[in-house]
Amino acid sequence: MSVNGQIEHFNLNEIVTDDAGIMSTDQLVSLRTKLKAYEAEKTHQIVVLTINNLGENTIEGYALTVFNQNKLGQKDKDNGLLILFSKNDRKVRIEVGYGLEPIVTDALSSRIIRNIMIPEFKKERYFEGINLATSELIKLIDDPKYRDEFKSEEQVGSKKEMSLTVKLLVLLLVAIFLGIFIFLGGAIFLQAYKQLIYLHRGLIIGKIGVFSYPFILLSCVFPTIFGLVFILMPLGFLCAIIFTLFFSSHTELFDGFPENIFNSAYFNLTNVIIFVSSIFILIPLIRAFFMTSYRTPEPFRLSFRNDKKYISKHITSFGSSSYSSGSSSSSWSSSSSSSGGFSGGGGSSGGGGASGSW
Repeated sequence: MSVNGQIEHFNLNEIVTDDAGIMSTDQLVSLRTKLKAYEAEKTHQIVVLTINNLGENTIEGYALTVFNQNKLGQKDKDNGLLILFSKNDRKVRIEVGYGLEPIVTDALSSRIIRNIMIPEFKKERYFEGINLATSELIKLIDDPKYRDEFKSEEQVGSKKEMSLTVKLLVLLLVAIFLGIFIFLGGAIFLQAYKQLIYLHRGLIIGKIGVFSYPFILLSCVFPTIFGLVFILMPLGFLCAIIFTLFFSSHTELFDGFPENIFNSAYFNLTNVIIFVSSIFILIPLIRAFFMTSYRTPEPFRLSFRNDKKYISKHITSFGSSSYSSGSSSSSWSSSSSSSGGFSGGGGSSGGGGASGSW
């Protein structure tokens, strides 16, 4: 829980706190018994906390605050580990104390989240995912041989990947192919955008009728969007290929993307309307004012009739318009907690671990 973005709890009273209510009574007792027995035997403290939502906090900041607030692990060993599960945010994090960071590395934490927890969470088997993860963490901490095997599997998988030279060659060939579409899209976009500018210039000098303007605007916007799509789609494919070739083993870098973009405060209908209006109306209008005032000065006036010759020359002709009137031409570019005997032992974390979402 948080107030104004600040965590007001948790002071944990149990080694497993199920504030999100994802576990049955038997499951909760079973997991507490397992982790308490492990702490009593090995002193390593694996703590589980489930919450409904993070509020305005990031899962990394929330986990670090809870970890250090409760001083998980032993003070002289910093051997605490926290699994934080946020149900409504669909996020999970393994926060690792300083003493366990060399053993439970960020890469291993990420792999446990990705390969063990997330598949279960997607089936809404939340307890199973958390329980399996704690068992895997216990084996990694206690058994160096198993830990080496776990790491070697990751290394073998990486060796099977393409060499850097092959990756770069594939990227070059794909970039050339997609570059053709980007070039064509760019040409269409620039030409259509010139028509948008001439449309607004015609409006302010009386060559485009006020009532005709919205309809002609729509006819100019469509090819502009078409060209923009021809640019953005190949760029999107290119980014996806770059991610697949060079970053596929580091998916934690992209957790929550693109969901976080569309769920952000900036992505709402009002801001979208403002953005679209700026691209298709405001910027072309400002450019048109500049042309009319400085480059080829003409008086400002509004009209209710269209100048067919102007429309034919500057808007309906898709490819041979110029900015200046007359014979000269010029170009333009633009670019809750339950009671118990649990307490931390004085350990701390510096933020090591990994996060994931599903």
